[in-house]
Amino acid sequence: MSSTDTPTSRPNPVVTFLQRRWLSVLLVVVAVVFVAQNRQPVRVHLLATTVTTPLWVALTAVLVLGLAAGTFRIRRAGRRDR
Repeated sequence: MSSTDTPTSRPNPVVTFLQRRWLSVLLVVVAVVFVAQNRQPVRVHLLATTVTTPLWVALTAVLVLGLAAGTFRIRRAGRRDR
């Protein structure tokens, strides 16, 4: 080995992980902060029922319903275009 050769060093796996998935890590941190700040119970009224649940659960349920409705609409529009 000559004096100009440098041993190949492996990149730090944590740094590599963060470089590839920084947006996912950021979204997880935001989600954890959101849950921590929205733990107070709320009453949700829907038709004839009333449910008491933490605010973050209610908002997450609405998000999931919205994502499901959007996915259904996109898939249905895709079939219609064929």
